[in-house]
Amino acid sequence: MAGSKRLAVQHGAAVLAPSRTSRPEFSMMCEYDRDLLSSFGQSPDAAATGQRPVVTHVDLVQQLLDADPLGPVEPDLVMVAYALPDVHPFTTTATHLNRLLGNHAASFAIAEQGLAAPFSALRIAAAYCRLGYCDQAVLAVLEQTTLPNHDPLVHSADLVDSGAVLLLQAAGEAPGLDVRDVWVQRSPTYCGQRLADLIASARSGELLLVQGPRIGHDVPADGVEVHRHADRTYCTSVWMALAQHSEWAEQYTTVVLHDTDPRSGTCAAAVLRTVAHPESSP
Repeated sequence: MAGSKRLAVQHGAAVLAPSRTSRPEFSMMCEYDRDLLSSFGQSPDAAATGQRPVVTHVDLVQQLLDADPLGPVEPDLVMVAYALPDVHPFTTTATHLNRLLGNHAASFAIAEQGLAAPFSALRIAAAYCRLGYCDQAVLAVLEQTTLPNHDPLVHSADLVDSGAVLLLQAAGEAPGLDVRDVWVQRSPTYCGQRLADLIASARSGELLLVQGPRIGHDVPADGVEVHRHADRTYCTSVWMALAQHSEWAEQYTTVVLHDTDPRSGTCAAAVLRTVAHPESSP
């Protein structure tokens, strides 16, 4: 594989509020949850300790791949990104996904970053490709919302289970959206200026700003077409929108994914350009 390649988003699939399943074998997790939460001075929710139906990260992966949305793939890299923990914390979902896709890839998960996790995953995948280690990658962004304790974000927003999977491929081998830039910042001023610069340099109708359901303080109000993902989701929001709208690669020269984490105020953005765009050339 030659170096200096760029990675492009090809296509994918999304799932929202899939059916949950009772898992009696997970009753063992009650003691684990109680011990874990007690170390932080918390107690499990009474309702959460019962045999409630759940959707695990593995369940989400299975449902995302059910209709074979990626087609025949042999990825070099498989990544799982999430902000909320899995029902069963000892399951290596990235390894499971890798096995389903041929078991030939390097695989790992990215977490503990809030909704910035999938943005970090995209940046890592782009670096792998640029250095010549990856021609094809798969990114799954997963969110299950059955937690053992009360979480203000999950419960006040009434979040639902959701997920997205995306096929990323070396740019030039197929039409798609080239990963041009990715940033994660705690400064709304910095993010706002970066977004304003992008909008100012784009021709009318050429740029689409894809936003999550929560409005941050770093978004220019005027002069840009906005797609706002309105479903009750957290870290999966803009990634579900991207997976559901492959036509954006033909309608816009630049697609900007942007979201702001309500917990930390961290803003994250990814700049994607059509493969034919002049700035997408290495």
